[in-house]
Amino acid sequence: MIEFDTNTIAYMTAALEQSCRQLKEDTPAARAFIADRLEDCAKAGGKSMVAFNEAASRALRELNQPKKEKNARGFWQRLVTWSF
Repeated sequence: MIEFDTNTIAYMTAALEQSCRQLKEDTPAARAFIADRLEDCAKAGGKSMVAFNEAASRALRELNQPKKEKNARGFWQRLVTWSF
């Protein structure tokens, strides 16, 4: 287990709470995802509030992006219009 100093933990906690307020769905899994990204940032040497906010923002964008639906109609259109 890696231990972080008090300031790093405070910055990570603040970034986590701030980003969770912007989640479309605030679930334990979403919080864990962001927390993992913050921990990765700290392990990589990030120690500032700016670094943690950036890491949390990237995770937040990933979580909040709409899920892409498979376009079955597009598949059939391509199949029918494909010239042999």
